Amino acid sequence: MLRYIFKRLVWLIPVIIIVSFIVYSLMEMAPGSIVDRIMADAESMRPEDIEALRIQYNLHMPMIYRYGLYMLNLVQGDLGVSDISGLSVWSTYLSRLPNTLLLSFSALIIGSGMAVPMGIFAAKRAGKIVDNATTTFTLIGMSMPAFWLGLLLLLLFSFQLRWLPAGGNRDGIASLILPAVCSGLILMATATRQTRSSMLEVLGSDYLRTARAKGVPENVVINRHALSNAMIPILTTIGTSLCVALAGSVVVESVFAWPGVGRMAAEAVLQRDVTTVTGCVILTTVIYVLVQLIVDLLFAFVDPRIKSQYVGAGKKKRRASASEAGSPGKDTAKSEPRMAQPAVEHSDARKDRSIPALIAQEQGASSGKPDTDSAPTSSYVTRDLSLNAIITDYADETANQDSLSGAEGLVAEKYRKRSQIGDVFYRVRKNRGAMAGLVIFALLLLTLLASLLISFESITEMNVLARFTAPNRQYLFGTDNMGRDMFLRVLYGIRYSLAIGFGAVCIGAVFGVLLGAFAGYYGGIVDDVVMRVSDILASIPGMLLGMVIVTVLGQSLINVIVAVGIPIIPVFIRITRASILTVRNNEYVEAARAIGMSSPRIVFGQVLPNGLSPIIVTITASLGISIIVSASLSFLGFGVPVPHPEWGALIAENREFARSAPWLMTFPGLFIMITVLALNLLGDGLRDALDPKLKR
Repeated sequence: MLRYIFKRLVWLIPVIIIVSFIVYSLMEMAPGSIVDRIMADAESMRPEDIEALRIQYNLHMPMIYRYGLYMLNLVQGDLGVSDISGLSVWSTYLSRLPNTLLLSFSALIIGSGMAVPMGIFAAKRAGKIVDNATTTFTLIGMSMPAFWLGLLLLLLFSFQLRWLPAGGNRDGIASLILPAVCSGLILMATATRQTRSSMLEVLGSDYLRTARAKGVPENVVINRHALSNAMIPILTTIGTSLCVALAGSVVVESVFAWPGVGRMAAEAVLQRDVTTVTGCVILTTVIYVLVQLIVDLLFAFVDPRIKSQYVGAGKKKRRASASEAGSPGKDTAKSEPRMAQPAVEHSDARKDRSIPALIAQEQGASSGKPDTDSAPTSSYVTRDLSLNAIITDYADETANQDSLSGAEGLVAEKYRKRSQIGDVFYRVRKNRGAMAGLVIFALLLLTLLASLLISFESITEMNVLARFTAPNRQYLFGTDNMGRDMFLRVLYGIRYSLAIGFGAVCIGAVFGVLLGAFAGYYGGIVDDVVMRVSDILASIPGMLLGMVIVTVLGQSLINVIVAVGIPIIPVFIRITRASILTVRNNEYVEAARAIGMSSPRIVFGQVLPNGLSPIIVTITASLGISIIVSASLSFLGFGVPVPHPEWGALIAENREFARSAPWLMTFPGLFIMITVLALNLLGDGLRDALDPKLKR
């Protein structure tokens, strides 16, 4: 355990070096510098004054020199001073960190305190009305962008009811309630869903039935036996959410004007403050890695299986040392060989024309043995083509015979008509939630096609006489402060959100699947290099990395797609690697190697197609996340440039009119939520259809 902790802490050193170099280089490549900002503020500056400023900030030296000087000061504990305010980055960060810690842990208490009981309650009543209501509530919570939920809370409790302050932290605990509730509700939705899923995995276990049979009270069975064995996924989800919050919940802090480190980093990126941005990224990366380490260590205390591994390892070492001391000349030749299983008589199997018998004969024929010796073996090399041929021949043979039983006929008909892909579509079609998501998504695609008929001039046309018109027959979604039709602007914005979502997922999937497939298949040094790169990229807060990328590349649709797609690459790397590891040693892969097939051909032709199920589910989940992230970037001012009506930008530019014209931010937020909800429903349906445990 101590060795593991030491290894994780030592790994922080290269992570800090590489992460700081990436962020420092990106910020240096951004257009403009601190001298340009000073020149813009000053009325007139002489050339010699400009040159003196460049020397003062070392801008006359190469970038690598400035980075080396920064790292030299960092080793001495100096994070530098802000290029804008001149204040110490370390002092400013420490002054903001308590506010972020207070907000993060308050959200953790609210979210996890509600999520775990709700998840257990829903799992115990799986399939009933309570379970369906809980699942729907969590899906809606996961589909709501945090900034839109925060604005709705402000509109209700601050502007309408006037119960709570609208922002800042000047009113003590009253100022904390709304941002903590907003962050807590987002965490609760994710954690409730994970708790329900984890509990469903263990509620049908044999040890729970044994405990009930022994008379153990039901609350002890659930809380002590079931929950403890389902805690690892729950802790992972809660720990990840806490890491994101501690790294600075940029969106929530910006909505509620909360003075935390996330808002500090966003302001520094906007002001091109290289020193402050680099310092914030380094410190948040350290916090992220440490929290992940604490979560990993908690696994050994909450999961009884991990405890038993540590106890068992200690007992095994003690037994090994005792056996070496007491019986050095242990005779291993006395062990009796296991008796071979008697061969199965297949004289009757020849007469038996049932599907299992035909499959057994096909297995014997494919292995090159006569039928009399074709006993069932553990080989799984039977080809799907041969199986389909057996079933087809069997169905044709017995179509006109009265001896064919009804059950066998149904089985033959079922497997003859549906392939694996057809079986997936069949299960999706039987899932009401998945079908609802598919229908909504199809309507959104039709809306996208309809938006292509809308001209850009019609969505920017102003009508001063119709300013702030409420929704009516002429203007279905009302008008904004310039009299522009919000219905046309919202429909036009669908092209940006879907384009960013699909484009970002394509970037993440292409690079992540390629790297993850090669890491999982080759292993060794390839696996180590790929996974270390993934860990480094994952340790940078995704929202902050996206803001830096947009700042460097500029605000455009393509650049936003890149900024959203790069942070999700580690997700696909890990999912693909884990999927490849489960299938790379199967018999058909060994057979492909034996016939001399090249490694890339084996990876893309044999291994990857058999591990696509979790990757497909990840793609659908990442689509919704990408749409929310892109809307959040636009809300913060890092998305598609202003004339284009992206949904997040529409909410941002109309937030100041929330009290007098609430429809201006209501309809764009609803479209974001409905789109992400449809993708989540479809993703859940695909996950259930591809899960072998749920097949009957």
